[in-house]
Amino acid sequence: MAYMMVHLLVARRWAEGHPEFLESPEFYYGAIAPDAIHVRDGNDKSHKNEIHLNNWGRLHEQDVIDYWHERLSPFDVGYGVHVLTDAQWVARYEERLRGLFKPNGKLDIDLYFLENITTDFALRDRTPWIGHLLDLIDAAETPGDHPLLTAYEIGRWREVMVEAYRNPCPKEHASRFVTPEYVLEFVEDSLTLINRVYGKI
Repeated sequence: MAYMMVHLLVARRWAEGHPEFLESPEFYYGAIAPDAIHVRDGNDKSHKNEIHLNNWGRLHEQDVIDYWHERLSPFDVGYGVHVLTDAQWVARYEERLRGLFKPNGKLDIDLYFLENITTDFALRDRTPWIGHLLDLIDAAETPGDHPLLTAYEIGRWREVMVEAYRNPCPKEHASRFVTPEYVLEFVEDSLTLINRVYGKI
């Protein structure tokens, strides 16, 4: 999965072309919400693909279109942007960042975490508007009728993430693969698919 700064960078960049969402607290709240499944399941990822509209790691755009046909609030638009981001994120690092994988072909989970968390906080530190987005997310209203996540799960995930990203990075590591430059290139490249899918509703 992509980490929170990746999702916020993609959401903020996408909203530049959709200014009705640019200052929407609920839009950015939705853009981090699918990972609230971790409040329910912890590190068990058995429900993660379902919560991500079957887009956790592989693209199933019709599921996002169907979701947006049913729900198109700013929160739900952000939710769809998140899952479309993850659909692209996994396929891209599997293709381009083979250094994250062990000789047996399996992802090195510890290295993946270190690379992502330290780069995420490095991007936070060089992004002047991130504090404003955290304030918006903090002020957003939690939906009480989401079909996949409870209000408690969504709200608790917000509390954990906003607190974490207002504090220092918990790890020290010099990223070699998931670098800030890699992430920023991904952000720009991700917009084409998101715009194409959003344009179909």
